[in-house]
Amino acid sequence: MLFALATREFRVILKMLWLPGILLFCAIALPWYVAVQMRNPQFFREFILQHNLARFSSDLYHHRQPFWYYLPVTALALVPWTVFVIAAIVESARVWWAERKSASGEPDLELQFNVFTCCWLVVPVVFFSISQSKLPGYILPALPAGAVLLAEYLRRHLAQEQEEAVSKGLVVLHALVAAAPIVPSVLIAYLVAQRRLPAGRPMFIALAVAFAMAAAIALTLASRSRLRMLRFVTLIPAVLSVAAVLKLGSVSIDQKLSMRPLAVELVSVETRQLPLAVYGVSREMEYGLAFYRNQAIVRYERESVPAEEHLLLAPATWKVNVAMKTAGRRVLYLGNYAPQDVDYYWVSAAGAPR
Repeated sequence: MLFALATREFRVILKMLWLPGILLFCAIALPWYVAVQMRNPQFFREFILQHNLARFSSDLYHHRQPFWYYLPVTALALVPWTVFVIAAIVESARVWWAERKSASGEPDLELQFNVFTCCWLVVPVVFFSISQSKLPGYILPALPAGAVLLAEYLRRHLAQEQEEAVSKGLVVLHALVAAAPIVPSVLIAYLVAQRRLPAGRPMFIALAVAFAMAAAIALTLASRSRLRMLRFVTLIPAVLSVAAVLKLGSVSIDQKLSMRPLAVELVSVETRQLPLAVYGVSREMEYGLAFYRNQAIVRYERESVPAEEHLLLAPATWKVNVAMKTAGRRVLYLGNYAPQDVDYYWVSAAGAPR
């Protein structure tokens, strides 16, 4: 609708309401929803009412963020192409405004394509900025529009590159943004372990590498090759960043962020797979363990303590809380998973002799 308003092509709205297309969409999508609702009667209430309407209109799950939250999120999500995507948006808006003022009768299809892509990128960001609950993943459907807009911008400028040089400011900004991921990638082990970038020599070395890469990118793009080398020189720091994460941070990431090693450690203390409960841990840990153990996880805060024998995971600092919650049950401390500082216990069935 915004595209129709911007281009004065109001027939698009009627074309969008194409009955055969709507019926085909429903035929593909609705059976899944019907099947899930029949299997899980709470689905409509939890998924539609809570996880869509209530999430949007209230801070039900405590994800409140400022209105401008998605501006930096979108900018980061478009790295390393953020600068050129912004340039493409600005150029498309400028050409659209000039065309609108001239009011020429013949529609410019290339311009309409760019306006539509801009709407595709901007509308989800603005829409979810209004939401009372914000998470980075909400705007993922907008990001392909940035890639399409970038590709069209580069195609257009490569066609006229002999006539128009690339702005030096644009080149320098792009070089800095494209090289920036090298810093956290080289220091990934520090980031995962300490949740902050270190000072001193490690930071100096990482910054030196990033600035050297940025200088090389800027000099290459400022030379006669200009935009013809853009994809290649942008790919180099991206590949190096991924390689650094895999080489320097894979072990730390696995131990500190993944639930796989913890699930393996729990298996080592079981003679058979027991029900698993968690208390006071993050939702990421709960969901990760559900995946790796392939079983439903009980959360003490949400449900009552399971009546049957089970394993329990809790932060190492929650020993008193665990004792209070499991009063009257036999509890054995089994160990501690140090990388994520959680204890695991065996809890007897209700009514079992102590």
